[in-house]
Amino acid sequence: MTTPPGEGSEGARRGGDAGRPAEGDPGSLGVEPGTVLDGPRDLGLTTTYVGRVVHYSRSVGSTSTELKALAREGAVAGTVVLAEEQTGGRGRSGRTWYSPEGLGVWMSVLLECDLPAERLAPLSIAAAISVADALRELTGIDVRVKWPNDLLIGDRKLAGFLVESIQTAGERVESAVLGVGLNVGLDENDLPAELAGAATSLRLALGRPVARLEVLRVTLLALEGCFERYERGGIGGFRERWRELSSTLGREVTVAPGAANTELGPRVTGIVTDLAESGALIIRDASGADREIWFGDITLRHTEDRGVYDD
Repeated sequence: MTTPPGEGSEGARRGGDAGRPAEGDPGSLGVEPGTVLDGPRDLGLTTTYVGRVVHYSRSVGSTSTELKALAREGAVAGTVVLAEEQTGGRGRSGRTWYSPEGLGVWMSVLLECDLPAERLAPLSIAAAISVADALRELTGIDVRVKWPNDLLIGDRKLAGFLVESIQTAGERVESAVLGVGLNVGLDENDLPAELAGAATSLRLALGRPVARLEVLRVTLLALEGCFERYERGGIGGFRERWRELSSTLGREVTVAPGAANTELGPRVTGIVTDLAESGALIIRDASGADREIWFGDITLRHTEDRGVYDD
């Protein structure tokens, strides 16, 4: 998560002076897709290095796939790929992230880091906590965190985060991308049948349109602070806030078949008691034993599996 040298995106093609979204159009970012933007100048970002260069497209398969290609060509840390639409947005375990045109913040951020591989995965938890706080302050909505990488409003999914390494050196990760899918302007009629009742958006939660540019700004600022804090101390500095924002702490959950640690068998049910210093979820099973869950899909006990958004 290293700040790149220099004073911004020299040589980037400007997309115009964005300032604020067009009057009466809270979904607009105020710039034309298909350009490379200077984030502070064109989008009004207040970040130091995240978003100094923004590759803004109308439609891509996956912003993370696009950013990985840019990284191989020498993109600097903090580079963002932002799209109006993703046709192949990714969630965890190969799931699809529904990313319709103009209705969310669909983006990926390039990170340069020097972390042991096992410390990279919990970054998605830290990112979720940081963005949850930013959205709570912006909107007043009670945004909650669901381990390992989701934001919820009530029991409905608002956002997801996916970390993927790009370059490794032995046991250490040198660069990675963080993918973000955040539902801003979706209405009930915009959701496909399989997501009805399972997904939500800021618009649905507030009952009014939300300025997508403002959501983008606060999200990138929150992520920059998250990256710097995480590189200094890992997930440890986020645990207390996770306890305050967790949607499952103290509740009985089931880890989906085949997703729990091998030694736990195909399924484990128990009460969520804490987040370990490693980022693992701690569950107390029926025998009273504490189990660390490193990966997997968790659902509240006796709740219905809601499809691709249920991870």
